[in-house]
Amino acid sequence: MRNVFVSYSHRLDQDVVDEFRRKFGNDKMVFSDCSLENKDLSHLSDDTIKNNYIRPQLRLSSVTIVLIGAETGGRWWVDWEIYFSLRKSAGNERNGILGILIPNKQHYIPQRILDNPNNSEIISMPKSAKELEDAIERVYLKRYHTPNLSRPLRQRNSHI
Repeated sequence: MRNVFVSYSHRLDQDVVDEFRRKFGNDKMVFSDCSLENKDLSHLSDDTIKNNYIRPQLRLSSVTIVLIGAETGGRWWVDWEIYFSLRKSAGNERNGILGILIPNKQHYIPQRILDNPNNSEIISMPKSAKELEDAIERVYLKRYHTPNLSRPLRQRNSHI
């Protein structure tokens, strides 16, 4: 069982993410969820959120799962989480990136995933624990490839 960080667009996809965690998360033994709890951090600065909440959780994980819906590719937090997941630094190993297409939604795939096919994979929503476990293992093994981080970080959200 791998430690994973789940990245997504909170505004539109929270319900799907909650269901995904219930179906496959900690108590189901498919993955250990190192993500942030669903709580409001909007009163904190971006740097405080990055340094005190997101970075420590990403450092605990070895795979980042990106649940992909209609806005995901345009969210600057998602872009930053993918960037940090791919960036190897002191105290931070690279993560493999697993993009999962949310069923019955449009899909705006983050460009940083498309830029890094050697470090990532995109699948449809898994139907079984075994299918998800296998995909997590495949991207875990991809985390050793050198990523392409040349794309500038997204500075704001967009819908297209």
